[in-house]
Amino acid sequence: MSSEYKLCACPLDCFDVCSIRAEIIDGKVIKLEGNKDHPITQGFICEKGRRHLERMYSPQRLKRPMKKVNGEFLEISWEEALDTIAKKLKNYINDYGTLSIAQYNDGGAGGLLKNVENLFFDYLGNVTLFKGSLCWGAGIAAQKSDFGDVKGHSPEDIYNTKTIVIWGRNPVETNIHLVPFIKKARENGAKVILIDPIKTATFVYSDWHIQLKPGGDTAFALAVSKYILENKQYDTDFVENHSKGFDEIKGYLERLSYEELMKVCGIDMNAVKSFAELLTDKPTTIYIGYGLQRYHSGGVTVRAIDMLGALAGIIGIAGGGVNYANRVYGDFINWDAVAPSRELQHRYIAKPKLAVELTEIDNPKVKAIFISRSNPAVQLPNTMKAVEALDKIEFKVVLDYFMTDTASLADMILPVTYFMEETDIVYSSMWNGSIFYNEKLVNGYFEAKPEIEIYSLLARKMGMTDFPQMTSEQWISTLLSNTTEIGLDMDVLKENKFSFAKSVQSIPWEDYKFKTSSGRFEFVSPDALMQYLKNQNDPQMYDFKLLTVHMREALHSQFLMDSEQEHPEVFISKEDIDMIESMKLMDGELIKLENQYGSLFAVIRFSDKCQKGVLYMKQGWWFKNGGSVNYLSSPEISDMGNQATYNECCVKIVKLGE
Repeated sequence: MSSEYKLCACPLDCFDVCSIRAEIIDGKVIKLEGNKDHPITQGFICEKGRRHLERMYSPQRLKRPMKKVNGEFLEISWEEALDTIAKKLKNYINDYGTLSIAQYNDGGAGGLLKNVENLFFDYLGNVTLFKGSLCWGAGIAAQKSDFGDVKGHSPEDIYNTKTIVIWGRNPVETNIHLVPFIKKARENGAKVILIDPIKTATFVYSDWHIQLKPGGDTAFALAVSKYILENKQYDTDFVENHSKGFDEIKGYLERLSYEELMKVCGIDMNAVKSFAELLTDKPTTIYIGYGLQRYHSGGVTVRAIDMLGALAGIIGIAGGGVNYANRVYGDFINWDAVAPSRELQHRYIAKPKLAVELTEIDNPKVKAIFISRSNPAVQLPNTMKAVEALDKIEFKVVLDYFMTDTASLADMILPVTYFMEETDIVYSSMWNGSIFYNEKLVNGYFEAKPEIEIYSLLARKMGMTDFPQMTSEQWISTLLSNTTEIGLDMDVLKENKFSFAKSVQSIPWEDYKFKTSSGRFEFVSPDALMQYLKNQNDPQMYDFKLLTVHMREALHSQFLMDSEQEHPEVFISKEDIDMIESMKLMDGELIKLENQYGSLFAVIRFSDKCQKGVLYMKQGWWFKNGGSVNYLSSPEISDMGNQATYNECCVKIVKLGE
């Protein structure tokens, strides 16, 4: 038996998109390791990446289509499954119209060809879709408002900076390939500032931790901006020649009270002065995470940090930038070549508000829903109401690898292939600017099929003769036909299995040609900032603010399928000693968290990583682990981008047995 080695890339919804070297013997992948020839992921992969083999060959993978009969799932053939689905869809469309059909998906399994499922529903007609974001939507909308697009500096540009600001981001656990870049830059003399309500694992690589109150990011950015203006440390050339709205924002900042801002952000004036001095000693680069925009004013928060970068003059310079995401390829995918000719008028529900809007929507009500690449039963805010709303839909089809909490609600489950069992293109719009050609490495698990094949077969069953019927290679060739505009060579991509868009600037906005309607950087409006401060002054309903963080070993609810943990853990600050003593709480004790949306049992742990009045919990737990933290989260949306506001969660602790 001789080993064969092939390259592929991890398709998880992650900053890194690791380049992977797979060892194959007798048609089976036996080992995964990092590809040492990739310049960004540099030959190592995270724990989630190493566990792909465990998932791909798990005995719990779904082998065949399954149909629920009298509350039990029975395996059936693909022919019966597709015939049943096609018949149901035709009946619903005839009786209620295409709007009675809904499609819900997310980024749990990345890949260009995964998105052909969206095209299927475009061809089906005007259906009900879900807009907005559970992840990053507010920040994306914010940077589009400021810059006109969302661009990040190349990873290597960090070596040109003096100060690295890690703002609400925890690369040690969620962006591990940024860490070697940070370490090398630090060895070269750069200072690292961590801004986070929690002392995360990234703290060990920081020179200074600014521990803001949850939701205090905008207030801190405003205080620093005010100080920079008052001390005439701002970049006059940038604000006068390349920005719009400076006079309005300057006047607003002059009227603000430091005292009010300090109260909201929880930081003293000395910290404001020190941070301003570091920020304006250019070049400084800022890396923003996604938790800080999961608030009511999430968009304004990112816009306030963008504003800070503009005033400091770190936009468009080497070693600078406000890095939130890095959109490279999305605009060049040639969906127009395969789109239906008719104009579409889909109906939309805001994703975070599914629990409310799905039950209220009418004329017609949703009768059938397709769910893929996600586990909304545990991921959606106001979980129990969301599950009730989904359960009321007459016909539910779920495409997945496993019997997730969402799949258990389905009437029909269709097993899909893992990324090493199919051919696809993988890239991310978060940090790593690579694009990967994932060639099929091994045959699929039992009767699992790629989504592209499933929807092609279903289109035939539905009599959709205009739906494109192509091989994976033909789809790839068609959809990437425009990428030569950004210097992507398809021959190089297929030969090397990864490539880069050559024409993409490593320093975005270097020419100060922004993609806004004005062609300039556009400052956030004072009205939006005033609304933020008004929201911060609203009284808190419960004792504690509960933050949910990502864990090193799992991405959302993935990889927790085999966890035997009975209950999630919730961490409380040791500074809450008065509360701990008055309630006679013990470390490791089972307690209940409760608010207006629901309750959740959790094991309480005492921590020195969070501040007084703040709890934090790792997210992603299944119902079998005691339930989702989203039992407690609000279905409200942020100011921009229809973003979920997970971090607006306030709770009280209930001691059991009293």
